[in-house]
Amino acid sequence: MKNFQEFKMSEIVDTDFRAIGVFEKLGIDYTNCQEKTLKEVCKKKHISPEVILDYMAEAIVQDLS
Repeated sequence: MKNFQEFKMSEIVDTDFRAIGVFEKLGIDYTNCQEKTLKEVCKKKHISPEVILDYMAEAIVQDLS
């Protein structure tokens, strides 16, 4: 199984469209990094991949409420 950090940004969005909102909230320009891995983008933006996971979980919980 692939590590979450190794997924391409486009794969993450294909799995859950709410990721686009999370990326925007964190200042990540999704349109210019679709083929990069989450790990690459996080390293460039100095963001922990766990932060992305936390925001994704928060977006899911909000939708379920």
